[in-house]
Amino acid sequence: MGDTEGLDYKDVAAIVRGALCFGRLRFHPKALMFKAQSTGKIDQYGSADICEVHWMRASRGYQLIVITNSNSVTKFVGMEEKNKDQIKRFIRDYYDAAFIEKEPFVKGWNWGSAEFNGPLMVFHNEGKPIFEVPLPDVSTATVNKNEVTVEFHQDDDNDMSLVEMRFYVPNTTNDSDDVPAEKFHKNVMKYADVIKATGDVIVKFEQVLLQTPRGRYDVDMYPSFLRLHGKSYDYKIPYTTMIRMFLLPHNDQRSVYFVISTDPPIRQGQTRYPHIVIQFIKDDWSDLTLELDEETINTKYDGKLQKEMAGPTYETFSKVMKHVVGQKIFVPGNFVSSTGNQAIACSHKANSGFLYPLEKGFMYVVKPPVHIRFDEVSSVNFSRVASGVGQSRSFDLEIETNTGANYIFASIEKKEYSKLFDFLKSKKIRIQNNKGGDDTFADDFGDGSASDNETTDHYLEKMKKEGEERDSNDDSDESEDEDFVAGETPDTSPSSSSETDEGEESGKKKKKKVLKETEIGRRKSSPKPRRAPAEKKTKAQRKAEKDPNKPKKPPTAYFLWLGVNRSKIKDKYPGITVTEIAKKAGEMWRALDPEDKQEFEDKANKMKEEYNLAIIEYNKDLAVNPRPAPSVTPKKSKSSAKTSTKSSSNYKSKEIINTDDDLSTDTDEEKPLKPKVSPVKPEADSKKRKREEPAPSSSKQDDSESEDSDVPPPPEDSDSSAKSPPPKRSMRSRGAPVSAPSNLPEDTFGEEEFTDGEPPKSSSSSDESD
Repeated sequence: MGDTEGLDYKDVAAIVRGALCFGRLRFHPKALMFKAQSTGKIDQYGSADICEVHWMRASRGYQLIVITNSNSVTKFVGMEEKNKDQIKRFIRDYYDAAFIEKEPFVKGWNWGSAEFNGPLMVFHNEGKPIFEVPLPDVSTATVNKNEVTVEFHQDDDNDMSLVEMRFYVPNTTNDSDDVPAEKFHKNVMKYADVIKATGDVIVKFEQVLLQTPRGRYDVDMYPSFLRLHGKSYDYKIPYTTMIRMFLLPHNDQRSVYFVISTDPPIRQGQTRYPHIVIQFIKDDWSDLTLELDEETINTKYDGKLQKEMAGPTYETFSKVMKHVVGQKIFVPGNFVSSTGNQAIACSHKANSGFLYPLEKGFMYVVKPPVHIRFDEVSSVNFSRVASGVGQSRSFDLEIETNTGANYIFASIEKKEYSKLFDFLKSKKIRIQNNKGGDDTFADDFGDGSASDNETTDHYLEKMKKEGEERDSNDDSDESEDEDFVAGETPDTSPSSSSETDEGEESGKKKKKKVLKETEIGRRKSSPKPRRAPAEKKTKAQRKAEKDPNKPKKPPTAYFLWLGVNRSKIKDKYPGITVTEIAKKAGEMWRALDPEDKQEFEDKANKMKEEYNLAIIEYNKDLAVNPRPAPSVTPKKSKSSAKTSTKSSSNYKSKEIINTDDDLSTDTDEEKPLKPKVSPVKPEADSKKRKREEPAPSSSKQDDSESEDSDVPPPPEDSDSSAKSPPPKRSMRSRGAPVSAPSNLPEDTFGEEEFTDGEPPKSSSSSDESD
C-alpha cells in the first residue's frame, strides 16, 4: 500500500489497561484507525486531533505512543525498526503532529525525577525515560505523608497485570502548604480515570427487569455513565465502555430485549457479564421528563431529545440511550423464519433461547448472551442431533471462528433450514460440511467441496426422502418379527408342547421360539464368505522400493523463504508452537512484497529447471539399465510363531471322553506304542463339516438322523470315499458326550488324532450319535 493510500500493519497490539489487544493498525491521510481483533471495535483518531507521536524501544521490538489533544494516550507495540522511516514520513506529510524519538534509560536505577506532560507521566534519569505511565489507566491514588500509592484499572483477560505503584517523594522544603507528595498526588488525579457520581440524573427508570445479570434494578442515566442500582449489587458503567447496543423483538410478540455490549465487561464476584440484557414489556407505557435545560439539549444533543417524552417504555429508553451514548442501535434485518419471526428458537449450552441472524453477525439471547460477527466466522456446519433410533426432526448449527472457538446452537427445527441456508449463502459465509460421523450432513452436502454457485439443495432433497420413508414405515406391519423372513415358509413344525391343553397363546409362543432356533441354525450352517485381507506392505518394503538415485523434487519459493525466516519468527514470538509458526509464516508470506518474493521465486525456478534435466537423464538411464526390485525379508510376527508352536503339539477332539488309561499317571516308558497320525485342530474339521451339511428341515428329521447314526458306513475304498457325502450332524448334538466305539481298543481311541479334512476312520460314526 502506497503512502497516498495509507500504511497498514496487521501484527500490532494496543495496550488497553495493561492487556495486549491484538488487531490491525492503519494510517490514513485523514485519520489513524485501530480495529480490535477480539471485539471488532474500531478506535479512530482524526489527523487534526493527534498532537504527538513517540517512537521508543520496547521489550519486543518498538512501541508507538499516540497522544491526542483530548488528553488520551494509546500505546501500540509490535512495530519493527524498518517501519520507523515510513511512519515518520507519513506523519510529516499528512498529520500536524510532532514525531519524537526516545532512547530509554537501561541502567536499572529505581530513582529519578517525575515529569507530567499532560496525561503522560514520565519517570526519567539523566534526561532519558525509565518508564512512562498513562494517567488515564489510573483508577485511584492516595497520599500518606511522603508516599503516594497509585492503583490501576484491571483487565480480566490478562493473566498478569500491574496493580499498583508506590512513589516516595521526599520533602525538601519546610513549607507545610507546599508538600511535594500532595502536589504529586494532584497531578496524578487530574488525568486519572476515576468514575464519580457527579452531575444530576438525566432520567430514571424504576424496577427494570434484567435477564443478565438477573434481577430488578433501578436504571439511572447520568451525563457520563449508566448506573444500575439493585438490592444486592450496584454497577456504574461508563458510556465509553459501551461498544454496541441491540433492540431485539421476542418471538411471543409481547416483549422486547435491549442488549448492551461492554468492554471491559462488568463483574459480579468472579462472574463477568460482557452483555447486559434488559427485557421490556411492549404494553408498558412511560411519561418522562428529562432533567436537561433547552440549551444543553440543543448544544450537546443537537436538539434530538425533548424535555417531555411519552410512549412505550422500550422506545423511550432506546431513544434516550442512543443520543446520550452517541451510538447506533442494531435491529434485525431482512431475515424472517418459517414462523414469520425474526429469531430462531434453539438452545446453547443446555439453555434455551433465541438466535437472531443480523446483517453483520449473530446475536443469541438469553443465557449466556453471545455475539458473533460475520468477519470473525471461519465456517458454518449443519449437523444432526444425536437421537437414537428414528428420524431426526431437528439439527444443530455449528459456528467456528477464526480464533478456533466453536459455538453450537442445537435443537433447531428442520423447517428453519432452508431459510437459514439461504441467509448464510447471501452473506457469503462458508458452509462446510461436518464429517464427524453418522449424525452429520455428509450425505446431504456431499464431500463439502461444492461451490456457492450450485443451486441444488441436497439437504432439502434428503428431507423429502426421509418423509417418504417415514410415511411408508407407518403403513408397514409393526408386529413382524426381526428374525422372520417375509414370504418364506418355515421348515420346522411346532413342538409337542403346543398340542397340549395350555391354550392357543402358549402354542404361538412355542412356534415362534422354534422358528427363531431354526433360523439361527440356518445362519450358522451357511456363514457368509469373508474377504481376504489386503496384503499390506511393511515400512521396510515401502522404504526399499524408493530408488536413492532418483532426483528429489526441489522446494517451492515459500519453503525457501521459510527456511531463512523460521528462526526469526521464533525469536519474535518466543514459545510459539509449530502450528502457530506455520500459520504466522503463511500470513507473512502473503503480505510480502512482490519484489522480496522475486528472489526466492527465481531460486525455485532455477532449482526446478535443474530437476527437470536431472529427471530426464534418470529416466533415460532407467530405460537402458533397469534396476532390480529390492527384496526385503519381512520379520516373523509373534502370532505366526505362536501358531507354529501350537500346531506342533498334539490335539485331542473335545467330543472324545478320556478313558481310564488317559487319566492314569503312568510314565511314557510304561505306555504301549501308538500309531502316529498327523495332528490337526478339531475345530477346523468340524467347521468344514458344518459348511457342507444342509440345513435341518424339521425336528422329525433330526430324530431320524440320530437313529441312523448307529448304522455303520460302507466299506472304505477309493470310489466310495470319493462319492459318499460327508457325515451329517444335528445342531442339537453340538458339544454332547459321545460313547467310544466297541470295535476299537480303548487306549487307541483315547489318543487318536484327526487329519485335516478327513473324518476319523472307524467302523461307526461317533460324531453323529446323540
